[in-house]
Amino acid sequence: MSELDSLYVRVRLSPQAYERFLQSTTADARDFPDWMDWLGKARMHGDKFTRQRVAEIGKATPKRAVADAIATWTGADRALARSEYDEATETWRLGIAHFSENYREYLEFLPLLRAVERFKDRPGVDFILVYDHFHRPNEYTVLLELTEAASRIAGSPGQDMPLPTDYAAEARTFLRSLAPAENEAG
Repeated sequence: MSELDSLYVRVRLSPQAYERFLQSTTADARDFPDWMDWLGKARMHGDKFTRQRVAEIGKATPKRAVADAIATWTGADRALARSEYDEATETWRLGIAHFSENYREYLEFLPLLRAVERFKDRPGVDFILVYDHFHRPNEYTVLLELTEAASRIAGSPGQDMPLPTDYAAEARTFLRSLAPAENEAG
C-alpha cells in the first residue's frame, strides 16, 4: 500500500473574492480541458485515464458549495488539515497532510480548488501542490499554477519537471505546522 499524498494550496485574493469563492458551486473535472496533459503521463497503477473517464468522473462529482467541500476535508475529524485566510496578506492557504493516493479523488477535489482562478483578483502566480510530504518530500504528483482567471498544470514527474524548491519549502512549512509530532518522529 502506498502512502497518502499531502495537498497544499496558496492563493492571493481579496476578502470579497475569497467569500464569493467559498459560496460558489464546486467545479468538476469537465471544467478544465488539460487533465490529460498530466494523467496521460502520470505514473500510476491500474487502468490509465482517458478523456472519457475524466468526463465521467466530472459528471458523477456532486455539486455543492465550495465551503462545504472544504469543510469535509478540514472538519474536526481531520486534525491534520487546515484552511485559513489571512486578511493582512490577502492570502488563502489550505493544507491537508493526509490527502489521497487516488487519482479519482484528485479529479473530484482538485477542480473545485482550481476554480479559485475565477475569483483570484490579486497579481502573482499561486499554486496547488500534491506531493508526498512525509515520506518522499522531494517527489510530487502534480503542480498547478494559478493566475488571475487562469490555471494550468505546471508540472508532474511524468512530464520530467522538477519540483520547484520554493513551492516545496512553503508547502513543507505549512504542513509541518499541522503535524509537529509526526514531523519530529519522521
